[in-house]
Amino acid sequence: MTRLAGDGSVRALLPPALRIAALAGTAAATLWRYRLRARVVGASEAEATRVLQTWSRRAWDWLDLDVRVRGRMPEGPCVYVANHRSYLDIPVLAGAFGTAFMSRADVAAWPVVGGAAREIGTVFVDREDATSRIRAAFALRRRLRHGSVAVFPEGTTCATPLPGPFHPGLFLFLHRAGLPVHPITVRYGDRRAYWTNDLSLRRHLREQVLTGPRISVVAHVGAAIDASSHRSGDDLAHAAWAAIARPIEELGELAA
Repeated sequence: MTRLAGDGSVRALLPPALRIAALAGTAAATLWRYRLRARVVGASEAEATRVLQTWSRRAWDWLDLDVRVRGRMPEGPCVYVANHRSYLDIPVLAGAFGTAFMSRADVAAWPVVGGAAREIGTVFVDREDATSRIRAAFALRRRLRHGSVAVFPEGTTCATPLPGPFHPGLFLFLHRAGLPVHPITVRYGDRRAYWTNDLSLRRHLREQVLTGPRISVVAHVGAAIDASSHRSGDDLAHAAWAAIARPIEELGELAA
């Protein structure tokens, strides 16, 4: 198991309001610096993803997260499929794996977050719109030429111990395209990390994430799933769900 986070004990002494301000301020400043540089040397999804990875690892300390990765990291671009507990999954996976994401379409309009998502080549999709799903499939294939993409096939955050049902459309495309699939299981050490209630992001940070002891996070990297070896997209979805559920079933819902 590889521990990736630094010691955030000094930052953890700061009050939650200051840490939230630091997260927002550094995110905005990082995006501004990248865009300024891109005007000179040109935009690059790969460079934007690297910048996001660097910022995400620094954000772990502001968030007081102790992040570890268990398993073999893939060597080339792939589709990561992961369970979804919280918005914290984004900096965890971006920092650990240097990946872009597939996201619901409205995120593109969010302040700072939407701008960063567009720069790294996030694949936006409206699951209720067939045309949007087709465009997303082409965008996903294009993005995989340059780097990995992480997808949360539950479609929303889930507080049950095991993942919720997976949306089948993604796996139908992955099965037809024969793309490499790597399951990722994110286990937090405290349910304070879960964002599954009606709290705003800022309030959730202030009242739950940043008000207790440091939260451990383990990202389990499962063995690659060969999409072409499965009979159908549904069969591939079941295999991915089982692979993501396995560390939770064997080790428990919460990380040590």
